Amino acid sequence: MSDDVTLTAHGSTIGGWISVHITRGTERIPADFDVSMTERFPNTSNVIVTEGDPCTVSIGADVVITGYVDRVSESVDATNHTHAISGRGKCEDLVDCSAQFDSFQFMNTTTADIAAQLAQPFGIHLKALSAGMLHPQVCLNVGESPYAVIDRLCKLAQVLCYEDANGDLVIGPLSTHEAAGGFQMGVNVEHASYTRDLSQRFSEYRVFLVGTGIFTDAGQQPFAEHVVPDSTMPRFRPKAFIAQNGDAGAVVSNAHALWECNRRIGRGNVVTVTTSSWRDSDGARYAPNTLAALSLSQLKVSDGAKWTIGEVTWRRDMGSGAACELTLMPPETFQPAPILYLNWLQVFSTPEIGWQPLWAWLLPP
Repeated sequence: MSDDVTLTAHGSTIGGWISVHITRGTERIPADFDVSMTERFPNTSNVIVTEGDPCTVSIGADVVITGYVDRVSESVDATNHTHAISGRGKCEDLVDCSAQFDSFQFMNTTTADIAAQLAQPFGIHLKALSAGMLHPQVCLNVGESPYAVIDRLCKLAQVLCYEDANGDLVIGPLSTHEAAGGFQMGVNVEHASYTRDLSQRFSEYRVFLVGTGIFTDAGQQPFAEHVVPDSTMPRFRPKAFIAQNGDAGAVVSNAHALWECNRRIGRGNVVTVTTSSWRDSDGARYAPNTLAALSLSQLKVSDGAKWTIGEVTWRRDMGSGAACELTLMPPETFQPAPILYLNWLQVFSTPEIGWQPLWAWLLPP
C-alpha cells in the first residue's frame, strides 16, 4: 500500500516531497502540515501553489488533511530551487476568526446545532456523534472565536470537539474504536518512551462547601468537605478547592475534584511511540481519539493496557526516513472538565464517563 504524500491544490496534485511533517490530534484544532521539495526532483518544475489555495494532503489514497495553504516559501541558489509549503485544516478559521451570528444569542438550542451554525459561514460541516445538551441561553461575546464558544459548550455537555481528515468539525464522546495490532516492541515499534511524572499530582483533592447560614445564628452553617484520594502518591500533598456558587450539594465541584485527580494522573503517564509504519495492521491510518493496546513490558507498561492516541505525526525527511510518532495517555485524560450547568449526577452515572478514580488503574494487581 502506497504511503506517498501528495498535495492537491490549484487544480494539480504534487508529489515528490523530500520533507513531510503532518500532525493531527484529539485536543489539537486545527491539524497542520509542512512539506518541501526541490526542483532537482522530477515533475516539480511547474509547481504553482498560492497562499490561500484550498488544498488536501493525502497519504497514498487516504486524505489526512483538508484545508488551506497558509504559507509558501521559495529559496534559490546556484544548484537548488526549494519550495516549502505549510498550511492547516479548514477549522483554522474557527480558531482565528471572530464568531458571527445575527442575534449573537441562541435560545434552547443543542450543542451540535450551535456548533453547526457557527461553523456554517466558514464552509465547515459538523459531524455530530452526539447532540450534546440543550442550552437554555447562549450569548456570544463580541470578538470571541467560534472555537472558543464551541469548546466551552462542549465542556458543558461533556463531549469532545476536534477536526477530522475532511476538515469537518467532529463533536462526540471519547472513542472506543481500537487500532488493529496495537503497539509491541520488536514488532512494530522502533522506539518508545514512558514518562512518569509526579510533580503536578497530589495525594488528595479536597472540595470545601462554604456558605452562609441565612436566618440562622452565627456558626450554624455546616462545614462540609469531599475528599478524592490518590493512593499512588507516596507522600502528603493536599490540593483544595472551594465549591462553586450555586452548586447544590457541591455535586459538580466534587466531580471536578475527581476529574483533577484523573487528569493529573493521565498527564503524568505519557507514552510516546515511533513506528516505521503509518498504518495499523489492518492498513488503516493511525488517527487521534483511537484506542491502542500497548505491549511494552520493558517500560513497565501493563501488558495489553489500552491507551488513547492523543496526537499523531506523520513525518519523512532525507536524514531519518519515514516514521509515525504517536503520543498516548490513559483515556480518562481526555475527558472534558465538569462545569456547573446541568445534572452532573446523571452524567457521571453513565458508563462512558464513569465514577472511578484513575489511580486504581496504577496499582499492581
